[in-house]
Amino acid sequence: MKALVLESAGQLVMKDCPKPVPRDSEVLVRTAAATICTSDINDINYNPFGIELPMIMGHEGAGIIEAVGGRVTGFAVGDEIAAHPVMPCGKCVSCKRGLSHLCDDMTHLGINHGGVFAEYFTIRADRIRKKPANISFAAATLMEPVCVCIEAVKRANVTEGSNTLVIGDGPFGVMIANICQTMYPNNRIIISGTSDFKLSYAGNAEKININTSKITCDDIDSAFVCAGTAEALDAAVESCRSRGTICMFSAIHDKVPVDMFKVHVKELNICGSCNDMDYLDDAMDILSKSRISDVITHELPFNEYKKAFALASDKTSETLKVSMIF
Repeated sequence: MKALVLESAGQLVMKDCPKPVPRDSEVLVRTAAATICTSDINDINYNPFGIELPMIMGHEGAGIIEAVGGRVTGFAVGDEIAAHPVMPCGKCVSCKRGLSHLCDDMTHLGINHGGVFAEYFTIRADRIRKKPANISFAAATLMEPVCVCIEAVKRANVTEGSNTLVIGDGPFGVMIANICQTMYPNNRIIISGTSDFKLSYAGNAEKININTSKITCDDIDSAFVCAGTAEALDAAVESCRSRGTICMFSAIHDKVPVDMFKVHVKELNICGSCNDMDYLDDAMDILSKSRISDVITHELPFNEYKKAFALASDKTSETLKVSMIF
């Protein structure tokens, strides 16, 4: 099979690789679509997690089951499925605490298990869901991204009637704004960013282009930091009212100053959000009932992967998510 293999940091090449064989608890999937995530680009360019190379990359995928392992039930050859890349061990301290999404010994597509940037991939059957007939394979690749956005909404304590601010107009900021609208259609939702094109995908949310306007709200109950900058965190602290919650969705890799006096006097909550608490079914329901998959602005053939990655990497282009079609 053809696969995109990371041989060293910055060196992603298409190679002929053996077709994987599913274990008893796994299915073999013929890939129909694979979408590029910002984290894929970071992993490829910098390998921050120390992936043991070479590795087939990619973790947002969907396709058709080609074979099933001996202990797999509920799925059959020919089923159209979406994949969730995180496979917790079920045995570690975190898993036993009910935090399997933060598993201490997790298996992850494209990290320590062959990924979806290939004509075939294997995955544990408990980490897939059948694709609704009314969505495309490209849309189905968003199951896991939608899962992690739902996790963020839960962590940020968004409730009926609360005011929400999303800082950052990348794919995840746009998806979070849309998911908040889907889950809480009567809430006030604001999104800020630097691209009118990207902001236009945020549905009916109030939009602030920080190139021409400032974030002036100070009555926010839930703020999402979807831009990995100190300025974004500072804007969240300024915007939240008493007992507001700041959800750190995008990592800020350097240590940054935080106005802890304001955190103190406003009794703010600051939380992280990483992976998700098994929202696979909720994600598929949202994808089947909304237009969140519109964030896939480009679909290209798999053999045009270089163009696909160039588009996905260019933050100045009119691009949100890029999906490769097989």
